[in-house]
Amino acid sequence: MKLKKLAFAGLLVLVCGTAFAEHGQGCDKGSFDKAHWQQRHQAHFEQHQERLHTILQLSSTQENAWKAYQAQIKPNEQAGRPDGAELNKLTTLQRLDKMEAWDKARDTQQAERTKAIRSFYAQLNEAQKKAFDENAFPQHPHHDRAPHDKPHLEKPHQE
Repeated sequence: MKLKKLAFAGLLVLVCGTAFAEHGQGCDKGSFDKAHWQQRHQAHFEQHQERLHTILQLSSTQENAWKAYQAQIKPNEQAGRPDGAELNKLTTLQRLDKMEAWDKARDTQQAERTKAIRSFYAQLNEAQKKAFDENAFPQHPHHDRAPHDKPHLEKPHQE
């Protein structure tokens, strides 16, 4: 009887081990397709903007402000980002200079986006401002999660 239990346990371990060993095969773990990621990011951005446009229920006089806002906030994934292969060819000081230039360009782009958001926001009525506040920058569920090794703690309700 013990031999049957031992054989069954061994078989179970073998089956489970095979299932775990094959997990992740074919998913190209470790590879990253930047073009595919950019397409998905752009599609997500466009869907979100369409949903926001619907929620805001803009008047015809606000549509020009919306179009100007959209033109200025579009994500630009390539905006001056240094190429990794290019950086590897540079000295440390040259790399620092490249990274500082990239940081400055990113800061400038962020300042322009902020200006566009403020300008558009000023065109909204109070109900639209409330809707914009609640929907323009959605919080993703995984941003509020506790680290994997710690239990999820509920946030205290603050009034």
